[in-house]
Amino acid sequence: MAARPIMDPTKVACGAMTMVYKDYFFLQRWVDHYGKQFGRQHLYVLSHGGDPEHTRIAEGANIIRIPRDPSMWRMERRRWSINSQFSAGMLRYYNWFIVGDVDEVVIVDPDVAPDIGTYLARYDDPRTAPKSICPFGIELVHNPEEEPEPLADDATILSRRRVFRANANYAKPCILRAETGFSVGGHANTHQPRVLDPHLYLIHLRFFDHAMVTERLAGRKEMRSIMAGDRPLDDVGKAWGKDLETFERLSTGRAVREDADLPEFRKKMIEGQQHLHDGKITFFGGGRTKELYRLPPRFADVF
Repeated sequence: MAARPIMDPTKVACGAMTMVYKDYFFLQRWVDHYGKQFGRQHLYVLSHGGDPEHTRIAEGANIIRIPRDPSMWRMERRRWSINSQFSAGMLRYYNWFIVGDVDEVVIVDPDVAPDIGTYLARYDDPRTAPKSICPFGIELVHNPEEEPEPLADDATILSRRRVFRANANYAKPCILRAETGFSVGGHANTHQPRVLDPHLYLIHLRFFDHAMVTERLAGRKEMRSIMAGDRPLDDVGKAWGKDLETFERLSTGRAVREDADLPEFRKKMIEGQQHLHDGKITFFGGGRTKELYRLPPRFADVF
């Protein structure tokens, strides 16, 4: 007997959510991208602090105003707890639901499918379809000498910035078919096994533009001090404390070749998986590529 199709006709195909504090540039690009993919009515923006500018930027999307504690006590734990629970509720109404930070977007290789929804439709057998999918994680890295063109409102980011390093930590299990609990940061969840998709990519914008990144990461250092309060600074937001120095080092690098597949690195990710908490949580191995690469020109119009 044929398997029941995975796409429940009583649900919408796809939706997406993010939680945001200020970050207006990133929210605009996030809404524009996923609005084209799914329609703005299927986007959910958790506005941390109830910022009216979020409402203006994301007009047509669903804005949920979340109170902001100025002490930022346990901010990341609270944030990923609500991301887990909110997405669980949304999966009652969506077949697939994407959960991610506002400076992250999922794209599909344009040689394979015209949009994410079309691509996800290939997972049409509930006996084999994963509960969540991990796109391949890449971080755009801006070297102004290698990519001198400035960003522009009327140009896609990937038309100006395609140099990247692969980062296994950002192959997040962010495309959900079933409810789950995320680890802090969304880098893992409770679904097993982890599935690394061959044609989906998570674009992380942490290092994507020299001027903007330098300003933003300096602000992150200040936020880290607030979060620490009376505790030692080393106990809070360790990654944020190193981001600016990491970017300054990476931003002088140059791409060694054009390559979106990186099969050897993908193999290292799978073979180096770490199973933690009695096998309930799995992280990919591989770390980050030492070299920088460039996405092929076919990706220029995708985002």
